[in-house]
Amino acid sequence: MSQTLTLTRIETKLFVREWSGLFFVFALPLGLLTIFSLLGNDGSDGIPVSFLPTMAIGIGVGILGLASLPMILAGYREKGVLRRMSTTPVRPVKLLIAQLLLHVAAAVAVILLILFVGKVAFGAALPGSPLMFTLAALLYCVSQLSIGLLIAGLVSTAKGASVVGNILFFPSMFFAGVWTPGDVMPESLRWLRDITPMGAGMSSMQDAWAGNWPGTVHLVAMVAVTAACLALAARYFRWE
Repeated sequence: MSQTLTLTRIETKLFVREWSGLFFVFALPLGLLTIFSLLGNDGSDGIPVSFLPTMAIGIGVGILGLASLPMILAGYREKGVLRRMSTTPVRPVKLLIAQLLLHVAAAVAVILLILFVGKVAFGAALPGSPLMFTLAALLYCVSQLSIGLLIAGLVSTAKGASVVGNILFFPSMFFAGVWTPGDVMPESLRWLRDITPMGAGMSSMQDAWAGNWPGTVHLVAMVAVTAACLALAARYFRWE
């Protein structure tokens, strides 16, 4: 545990030094929230008022999971950092845990920032069920980050991790209804929204925003993705 906490502190210091990465993680979703909030969304067009904040959260956490995390770990391998770590008593799984803890904390910061700005700057309502929203948001965060850990375990270079992450990220936004909100998506595509991590996460958070319990299918989908990706990441992530 002491090794994991030490690694987490070190990785946190390195993470906050990368201002370019922090810009996309925090500024991009906040910018989207601001732009679309200024355009207005009162729910009269069939799009729930919770769509904008959950969309911003979905994108921000998606960037952390599919871009930031795998690129950091793959970059370590490419630069020989992991090779040098192989000479220490630290096991690979402890680095994965440290990165997971760091990025979960960053994801929570993104979520709180979006909720705060939405409430203070635009008068947006807060989730109707905070407990259920917290559950849905944390499950979404961990499911996205677990995919990033798996990418880092299978891809050997930062550029390769970026390519794989983008290949997953942009279709995820489409199936989650970022461009076409889920409730107005064609019926034939809605099942993909329900089982893909970003779609399941955004749908669960929207349900909790309305004060309802998140759909069972959405929760099961995120748990299944998390369990499978974490198991595979632990199996395939190695120093070399």
